[in-house]
Amino acid sequence: MIIAAQIKMIRYFIITLLAYLLASNIALAQDRITQLDSTNYKALIKSLPAFTMYGDNYFVTGTSLNEDISSETSDAKFEIGFKQRLTNLDLPWDMFPFITYRQKSFWDIYLESFPFRETNYNPALGLAKLFVDDEGIKAGLWLSFEHESNGRDEENSRSWNYFSLQYFKPFGRKWQFRAKGWIPVGSLADNSDIISYRGYVAIGATYNPFRSLFLDIDIQPAYDDQLTGFVKAGISFKISKNSNQFLYIQYFGGYSEDLIDYNQSVSNLRIGIAFKDLFANFLNN
Repeated sequence: MIIAAQIKMIRYFIITLLAYLLASNIALAQDRITQLDSTNYKALIKSLPAFTMYGDNYFVTGTSLNEDISSETSDAKFEIGFKQRLTNLDLPWDMFPFITYRQKSFWDIYLESFPFRETNYNPALGLAKLFVDDEGIKAGLWLSFEHESNGRDEENSRSWNYFSLQYFKPFGRKWQFRAKGWIPVGSLADNSDIISYRGYVAIGATYNPFRSLFLDIDIQPAYDDQLTGFVKAGISFKISKNSNQFLYIQYFGGYSEDLIDYNQSVSNLRIGIAFKDLFANFLNN
């Protein structure tokens, strides 16, 4: 059992190190696309590293806001993600195929044995399409087939598959709006009512008032005899001018922060460090 625990700890250390390396690599990618326009965007995107960050990567710790503070109600949470561009061949409608992967873990670091309580895995295969003019990216679409599960069995198993469509649009140099919708496919036997808590759509916005500060909010509405879903808000402040490291404060309120307890409402506040995926925000940097 001790050896298994040590192997698990080493695995998570390697994953966290990988996230840090991806964060360092993304800063170079931002610099290489600042002159992107309708005449050169395909060539510039092809010149970017094929393996890059996907979504913000972060490590935060905190506690519940609706329970007494204790080692039982406090934890650490981290999330990592990356994408791999599959080819540079010219596809119809100037689309690019990707494999993406995101992983979210909840770590009870304040308990005696430091157990990982839950880990959710989210691989996907998708096609990305950018809409570009002489001023840069005007909007983007991402069509994917996604799987999400917690890697457990029997009564603790949670998993589902779905097709999703994401859309993002920058407004000026300070705002970006995003929306995502999905349709489940296949069996929902492990979590037959998950749509009652996950819903079918999510919307979000990012405000970047100046170079070192990002304000994010994401809302995912759902309904099950009452309003469910969740709200997630974040504040990211850049620690160093020449790095992609941010002091990060995250609030999560609502349902399905994790898969194992997707039908339980929580209210959590955490603080830590984040490495931001700034590709879609490159006009702001």
